[in-house]
Amino acid sequence: MLQTKKWKQYGTFYAFVSPWLIIFITLGVFPLLYGLYLSFTNYTGFNMDKLKFVGLNNYKTVFEDSESMYALGRTLLVTAINVPLSLAIGLLLAILLNLKIKGLSWYRTAFYMPSVVPVVSTVLMWKFIFSGEGLLNTFFTRLHLPQVSWLGYDYATTALIVMLLWGAGSSLLINLAGLKGIPADLYEAAEIDGASPIRKFFAVTLPLMTHILFLNLIMGIIASLQMYIQPILLTGKTLLDAPIKPNYLYLVHAFQQIFAFQRFGYGLALMWVLFIAILLLTVLVFYSSRYWVYYETEQEV
Repeated sequence: MLQTKKWKQYGTFYAFVSPWLIIFITLGVFPLLYGLYLSFTNYTGFNMDKLKFVGLNNYKTVFEDSESMYALGRTLLVTAINVPLSLAIGLLLAILLNLKIKGLSWYRTAFYMPSVVPVVSTVLMWKFIFSGEGLLNTFFTRLHLPQVSWLGYDYATTALIVMLLWGAGSSLLINLAGLKGIPADLYEAAEIDGASPIRKFFAVTLPLMTHILFLNLIMGIIASLQMYIQPILLTGKTLLDAPIKPNYLYLVHAFQQIFAFQRFGYGLALMWVLFIAILLLTVLVFYSSRYWVYYETEQEV
């Protein structure tokens, strides 16, 4: 009798879970594993009848190809600049918008708005700003300053990073929630001890915000390493056209190999290398968190 009751409970559970599980396996696990299999073949998108297993040749080519290594280096450079600056700006905005000032809701809306604007619209807007006759160069002309080729070779990466930092307010809500969760009595105790605002920031605010910064760091690294559409639209001509060399990022290179040159097997190998790199970086950040992330815990007496 008890066994029958357990089977009914399990049956109800699997009945509710099975639709999601079927969809997840069909649209998630199977394409992922099939893509992994194709990365070991000479697949070009049109040669299923002549598909040949090539072993680790595609993965070997990834590390021997100067283009892929260049793209990886540029991606890591953009990530190393963009992620820390985004974290700092997002935290600074949250601290400023946590103050009691007039029109606070309007300021919060204004700074959070860039995160809800579609990526394509954002890139096209900044492309207009950075163009030869755009707003920025028009402003320079009014000040009798020389125009700058922002989308040219020398400043393309700078323009890309500035555009990305415009959306640094995307972490505003979670940062504000973290600041609201800091007990007020800690600030009162620090003030009684004569701590300055800067001292209170480093002794109270920053340690109690490290778990929020940790989450934003993980999300920022993953998003930055997977960047594709921004450099393509900002400094490229079409979706199949490579952007200017400094903005030739890793995922752009992978998409180029797949859709422009029909090297599907090699392109999938590039993506799996990126997946492993993101996984290793995430594990490394998680491991390092034990040394710098503070979690407030309450011990029962």
